[in-house]
Amino acid sequence: MKRFWEKVDKRGEDDCWEWVASKNIYGYGHFSLDGKYCGAHRASWKLANGIIPVGMLVCHHCDNPGCVNPSHLFLGTDSDNSRDREKKGRGRDTRGENHGYNKLTNIDIIAIRHWLNDGRWTQRKIARAFEVTPSTICYIKSGHIWSHVK
Repeated sequence: MKRFWEKVDKRGEDDCWEWVASKNIYGYGHFSLDGKYCGAHRASWKLANGIIPVGMLVCHHCDNPGCVNPSHLFLGTDSDNSRDREKKGRGRDTRGENHGYNKLTNIDIIAIRHWLNDGRWTQRKIARAFEVTPSTICYIKSGHIWSHVK
């Protein structure tokens, strides 16, 4: 326990307590607790509160990945963490053109919908023209993907 807290810049009770030892590229501290690697924030939770239930994350109220102040930490599911991130405005829009693997643009989607509504084009022909699979065209038509493009 002493070894852990020696690596923390403790400030006021309500302030962030910054991890001053090694951190990963996302700013989370590294620590080995009971012979196993874990994030410093997770180690802090364990030292202050005990076990972390399976499937639970240790999340930050303060949004500072280097903070290990136990009063700034809370347990949550992946969904809880995502909702918290979105609520705080830190989420990224990865739909459509913003997605790293997209092949289509918003203009392509408008054209595809036009072709679908025209009735002279099959989904297979549209897929060939845009170099995507027919199922992609089907998902566009049904609104399962690209529904944000009006």
